[in-house]
Amino acid sequence: MASTERASQPLLIVFARALQAGRVKTRLIPDFGEEGALTLYRLLLTRTIAAACDFPGRVQLWLDQADAELQALAERNGWSCHLQQGEDLGEKMAQALSRGLAQADQVLLVGSDCAVLDQDYFERALQALDKAPVVFGPSEDGGYVLIGSSSQALWHPQRFRGVRFGGEQALADSVACFPAERVVRLPVLWDVDTRDDVERAQSCGLLPMLQGVE
Repeated sequence: MASTERASQPLLIVFARALQAGRVKTRLIPDFGEEGALTLYRLLLTRTIAAACDFPGRVQLWLDQADAELQALAERNGWSCHLQQGEDLGEKMAQALSRGLAQADQVLLVGSDCAVLDQDYFERALQALDKAPVVFGPSEDGGYVLIGSSSQALWHPQRFRGVRFGGEQALADSVACFPAERVVRLPVLWDVDTRDDVERAQSCGLLPMLQGVE
């Protein structure tokens, strides 16, 4: 009975990077320096964690490598913490979704770069999975801020082979990996990847101004 109840609860997987200067938000380093980029990443991750706390189901934190601070954060929130498995982002997402769908009927996966994810967006994604086995939350740059699924059978490590992650074709390439499945696209959101994105988030009150950064 308990396992049935757990499966009926949706699962949110949050992908995050270890908190190491020089390894996070590398596209922001030329403008903000390694420490400034790390500070911005912490702020974005904090917003993602806050949104995850309102998720109507279970939450797991998946790290690219062990990080004591983030592992402790997961424990404080009552979440399990896992290490991402795979050679590249596509494999890591596919394996996380497959493992998640062994535990839950609906699984969403998000990164830590979007400052505008909220409970309403999660609810839209879950509602989409009532009608289709795959859902994407597109971003303005051609990538996506969310992926979700309700079918474990779709997920194997090579599902995203050939996808050009990190560029403007990432969403289109990923959708093309499901030629026989119905795929739902949610309203477009935006990531914080460039100085312009940071200034946009600051102007919207989503990020504070950084002290000592021009």
